Amino acid sequence: MLQYLHVKNLALIDEVEISFNEHLNILTGETGAGKSILIGSIESALGKKMSKDMIRLGAKEAVIELLFWTDNKEIIKEIEGFDLTVEEGQIFIKRVINEKRSINKINDSTVTLHTLREVSHRLFDLHGQQEHQTLLKEKNHLMMLDHFLSEKDRKERKNCRKYLKEYMNISKEIDALELDDQQKLREIGFLEHEIQEIEAAHLIVGEDEELEQMYRKMVHSREIAASCGITVRLTGYDEEAAIGNQLTESIRRIQEVSHLDSEILGFYEQLLQIEDLLGSFHQEITDYVQNMEFDEQTYAETEERLNTINSLKDKYGSSVEAVLKYEQDSQKRLDILQNAKDKINELKEKRQQAEDSYKIAAGKLSASRKRIAKKLQKDITKALEDLNFLSVVFEIQVTEEEQMQPDGMNKICFMISTNPGLPLRPIQEVASGGELSRIMLAMKSVLAKSDHVETLIFDEIDTGISGETANRVAKKMELISRNHQVIAITHLPQIAAIADSHYYIEKQTDQKKTTTIIRELDSKESLEEIARMISGNERTEIALKNAKEMKSLANDAKLY
Repeated sequence: MLQYLHVKNLALIDEVEISFNEHLNILTGETGAGKSILIGSIESALGKKMSKDMIRLGAKEAVIELLFWTDNKEIIKEIEGFDLTVEEGQIFIKRVINEKRSINKINDSTVTLHTLREVSHRLFDLHGQQEHQTLLKEKNHLMMLDHFLSEKDRKERKNCRKYLKEYMNISKEIDALELDDQQKLREIGFLEHEIQEIEAAHLIVGEDEELEQMYRKMVHSREIAASCGITVRLTGYDEEAAIGNQLTESIRRIQEVSHLDSEILGFYEQLLQIEDLLGSFHQEITDYVQNMEFDEQTYAETEERLNTINSLKDKYGSSVEAVLKYEQDSQKRLDILQNAKDKINELKEKRQQAEDSYKIAAGKLSASRKRIAKKLQKDITKALEDLNFLSVVFEIQVTEEEQMQPDGMNKICFMISTNPGLPLRPIQEVASGGELSRIMLAMKSVLAKSDHVETLIFDEIDTGISGETANRVAKKMELISRNHQVIAITHLPQIAAIADSHYYIEKQTDQKKTTTIIRELDSKESLEEIARMISGNERTEIALKNAKEMKSLANDAKLY
């Protein structure tokens, strides 16, 4: 249930805090007092996008906080499935809206708008003023009926989507293969040319890197030979100033005095090691210089090979590996085209299997929908009778469609007759605004029996009704609130009278600003507010007497 609501800096609301109670919570107030803003703040927890224009003038950000509590293990498990921690059954939702972005948090964890919606839909259901308009669109009837599907049935619906996706993907493959003969021949010729060109090159992985290194060496061979030649002379023994000669002289000099001091003997040994290293280095670089000579043919062959490889890389991939991968893929495509008939027959067989699997799942789903519709139409008819629909006939038509759709092959249409002797017609053709509200309430009351959502919120469900119908709507809401927390905004005294907790929304204005405030009424204040709703702003004795009688009758009807 929703325990606590805190709203700050949202439109006319400076800051309000409300603690809600179990069963039936009713909110009343003058038109324009800010009830729609309150509902909008609750809707924001369902992931509704909030305009930055809703931030109260002069404030940097708006804050909306909702605290829920549940002991339903299934709900807690589902919420924890979003990597959220639920302690002692408490779920705290917070939205901060500023001019740049909104921040969404659940139990101190920042979440995406998608996660916020998924979690909120498991905690409460909001029936806004326009929700009953969904009944006017027949495409919504299937969605509404599917609310009553079992977990097994929902799996069959998922299977329909899975098999239809397979069917469509295979169909695309078949279309790609069913080319006209001229187009197929052109593609086969093109693929054969590409494969032959790559095969003729006899590519070796890594060859391009070795050739590039060799080619670079050849291009700069003169520069390399000149520098290395100088190094050969400087490290050798042929020139008087060469390091080799200088080192030999140093060894001779140090050897002459090595017997005079043991430390000098250590220097002598180090020089001998340096002489060995220098000798090895000199021999290696001499061999390198001698092997630097390249003939024109080797240079030309290397250049040509590199040009061939780079040309293929330009056409088919950025590396030798990519070119070879392109060749493999092209060969596979060529094999498919050359054996297109066999491949098409194989794909058609797979497509038929996907279609058969789809139709099995769709058939099971359709049978479940028909079974659910039969029971549901009886329950909704009873609920409509409770809401003062006299001689009503309500029927859910489940018809079979030929075309495969993601959610099965059914068309659902809600049919109704509200007067004796009149034929059943689609609900969108005959129902008025007030009737649509009551039909939706009837469906909500039936859904509430099987739905694990614990909090139901109604925004002016009483639109377009009065008199005995208003009494019936009040009783139905009281009936729902026996097993659910109900929060409702109303203009009708009959509904306000049946409240377990009554809240008053009002707008206060001074010379500087207008502010919406909300407070819970005590029993005396509740009676006065009901009297105001009966007679207008003047609370007459007769209106107060009627309010007491309404409240007494409402209390007598409660079973909790």
